[in-house]
Amino acid sequence: MIRLISIPAIGLTLTLAAGLAVAQPAPVAPGGSATVPVYNGRTPTTTTLISAKCGYFSMAGCTTGTSPGALLATGESIGLSSGGFLEAAGTTALNPYGANDVALAFIFGGTGATSIVSATLSMLGGYSTSVEACGPILGSSFMGCAAGSAGNASRTGGSGDNLTFANLGQTTILGFPATDGYVVYTNAPTSALIDPNNFTVVMDQGRVTLGFTGFGLKPPSSAGGSSVPEPASLGLLGLGLLGLLAERARRRR
Repeated sequence: MIRLISIPAIGLTLTLAAGLAVAQPAPVAPGGSATVPVYNGRTPTTTTLISAKCGYFSMAGCTTGTSPGALLATGESIGLSSGGFLEAAGTTALNPYGANDVALAFIFGGTGATSIVSATLSMLGGYSTSVEACGPILGSSFMGCAAGSAGNASRTGGSGDNLTFANLGQTTILGFPATDGYVVYTNAPTSALIDPNNFTVVMDQGRVTLGFTGFGLKPPSSAGGSSVPEPASLGLLGLGLLGLLAERARRRR
């Protein structure tokens, strides 16, 4: 179902506080699966973005900065194209494993987004993962989230190297189709983050490797070990991409 994001930032905060009944981030163990919950309005504070990547389904080159303005501009460009995606990596207090551990967020946009059947991130083996959709967003002033089904996520067995999202949720941004924003929380230290070009999607049953981008993680033994879960601390702002684009659409209206 296509859902239009049109709730202003302040109004959305009140809507979520009024009782959007959805679950916390869902753990996905190796060999397991979970229904992806939608962001439940936990208050974001601050996020540290480590890196961001983007790409077009046409394989055209794309670069982006990590500032909110850069992500907004890149997301708008992708949304107005035949399709592509935006991905970011950083840390957030909303990570259930620890505020200094790596979280990955991505969103597909443009007219080609509706043809995506599934998306897979590899090189997650040896780490715990939890998933969430529709945020958490990059800052309380950029809140934008649409309730509804966000599909499911499953991991391969063994070390759980691959994490696949299927039955992706759909929304519209700037009048163009897009998927829900998805977040993968891990207990990996930031030293484990690498860019192995490991993002693949199935579009209309045809598997496509997006060889120009995709974050992954070094195995725990080569990354200094997995960090110990810690309480969320204030001063870290929710990581995500969907709300950034929703705010740009709101401002244009």
